[in-house]
Amino acid sequence: MTLQTTTGAVAGHVINLIPRQRCGPIVAATGLANATEGRFAGVSVLNYESTVSPGVHIIGDSSATTQPKAGHIANQEAKVCADAIVRAFAGEQPDPAPVTNSACFSTITMTQASWLEAVFQYDPVTRLMTPVANATGASIGWSGDNFDQMNTWFKALMADSFA
Repeated sequence: MTLQTTTGAVAGHVINLIPRQRCGPIVAATGLANATEGRFAGVSVLNYESTVSPGVHIIGDSSATTQPKAGHIANQEAKVCADAIVRAFAGEQPDPAPVTNSACFSTITMTQASWLEAVFQYDPVTRLMTPVANATGASIGWSGDNFDQMNTWFKALMADSFA
């Protein structure tokens, strides 16, 4: 009942071992994984353009940002990226103050869920997306109502992402 790791032994009755996250193989293979010990691609969050290969845009789990690794954030990043590309085609600069939001539901049982949310805004000093004060929230516990809201949220996110 002990798992031996490079950082020591872990004892437990159930161990859920989750490896360190990293970018997709195509990002690593093309030399774009230049951030976070080579595990993610560095990008400018104004347009999600690679910091090593101009003209290449990287969103979602493969990009190194201060935002969560979540499908909802990837959807938000895609919108900021697409807006920046359209502006570039028109000879304009990216939006200087993009905002993204993250919503996450966690299924607790077959009929109950919890949730959390956060809003991020570009900080021109740090050049990072930072959480907006007083724009985060989380459910208190879990419920069937949250489960129903999760299904509605998921359908809307999928419709928006794959329309």
